[in-house]
Amino acid sequence: MTKNLGNAKPSAPAKEVNPSLFSKAAPALFPLIVAALGYLVGRHFFGF
Repeated sequence: MTKNLGNAKPSAPAKEVNPSLFSKAAPALFPLIVAALGYLVGRHFFGF
């Protein structure tokens, strides 16, 4: 284990960045988008 010398520069900015509405909603919308694409591909190739 390494010692914390306290002289390393922080890799993240000190100010918290507020995530946008899209970045919050994207994980919830991903399964819906996958299902819609699967439906369209299935309808196109398999006719249902």
